[in-house]
Amino acid sequence: MKRTDKNRRTKRGASSLFLAVIMSALILVECTFVAFVWNLDYALSVNEALKTQVDTILCDYNRQLFDVYGIYAFTLDEVDDECFCKALEMNGLTSQSTLVVTAADEFTTEDLKTAINSYYWYRGTGISLKGLVEGYAEMLRQTDESGILNKVGEYMQSPAAGYVSDMIKGSEDASQWIGKAGEALNLDEILEQAADLDDIRADYKDTVKDIELDIDIDIDDWEALLDTLSFLESTMDNLTDMSDPVMTKMNVSHYCAYNFDCCFAPDGDASITGTEFSSIHGDKQVDAEYIITGLEDYPAIFKVEYLMVQVLIVSNMLKDYANEEFRNTMEVLGQIISTIISAVSEGTVNIDYRIIAAGLTYICASFQSIKDFYQVIKGQRAVIFEYEGEKMVTFSYRDFLYLFALCTPVEELLERSHAVLERDYGELYKGITLEADFRGDAYSVTKSYQLYEK
Repeated sequence: MKRTDKNRRTKRGASSLFLAVIMSALILVECTFVAFVWNLDYALSVNEALKTQVDTILCDYNRQLFDVYGIYAFTLDEVDDECFCKALEMNGLTSQSTLVVTAADEFTTEDLKTAINSYYWYRGTGISLKGLVEGYAEMLRQTDESGILNKVGEYMQSPAAGYVSDMIKGSEDASQWIGKAGEALNLDEILEQAADLDDIRADYKDTVKDIELDIDIDIDDWEALLDTLSFLESTMDNLTDMSDPVMTKMNVSHYCAYNFDCCFAPDGDASITGTEFSSIHGDKQVDAEYIITGLEDYPAIFKVEYLMVQVLIVSNMLKDYANEEFRNTMEVLGQIISTIISAVSEGTVNIDYRIIAAGLTYICASFQSIKDFYQVIKGQRAVIFEYEGEKMVTFSYRDFLYLFALCTPVEELLERSHAVLERDYGELYKGITLEADFRGDAYSVTKSYQLYEK
């Protein structure tokens, strides 16, 4: 019997074993490489999906917010991972990562300023309305050159103011006051002037009646007028050049005055782009007045109304003073009233008739300003500056808002505008950071609108 040696080895067996060892190592290397490439491909796909998701979020900005206010911004309410997952599926991959919003850049007041300047860069409306500012500044200059304000100041500080107030607001008519002057005046000789004084008394009563409130018009106090003028004049002095800060000031002021809802507005009033405010927030809001004054509702309205009346008083004083016939009439009345005051006070109060004439001009301007005010809030325009019968500058209600906005610090306008925008559109963001993890590694993408990048 032939015996078989079990320990016998052949060259063929050794080669097979050697090849098996080599192939196992090669397969291991190849599998590792394939796994690495697959992981790398997935990582690249995750990055691309993140970028696609971020771009989708940024593209989903509020269209109305941009159309009306020129602002690129979005809210986080609608942020999801739908686009992220679909982007992976398009590459034949399944989502094995969790998408997380790790950071979001809030839309700030500084961003709002940037957006406003960009908004006017191609519109230029704020720049064109520099003429409105210049027209008002010219009115102040003419008023100062006429010297009428100084004369009114002297009048208000004199005892004559109280006497004239009693003549206009009291129950006694002109003939009764002239009678008190005794032999100093003859009523038959000054019937025409007595009628003029009674006309002023009638204007006072009509004005109080038109107000439709149980209030009085204080024609003895003009300190508020001086305070308002000083406030506005200081602002006009700072708007004489075309520097970047001045242009920003004008742009922001115009933006706040003309692009937000307000209390008094004519029919069809809308934003600069023609968008009705009812489509933004439904009920009418006192937004522009709030932005300018920092006050809510009726206090804001009253403050704006108060400032409007003060500006109208000055404009009417200048127009009346420039009218020679009116000025002569006031001087004659001043002479008569000066004589009455001297007689009634038994010679203790002697006032230059020209001072009293200036006071009468102020009083008549006060009555006229109330009438002009009612025309403005009905949607019409008031004449602010008139020269030789030509209307040089006229203001609508929003023009007044623009003037007052120019007197408000830019930072306050931006903060309040920002608050109104977030009330209507929610908390706004300009950029976002998204993160996704895969096998212990984190992948993130950060992006924002280029408009706000420095």
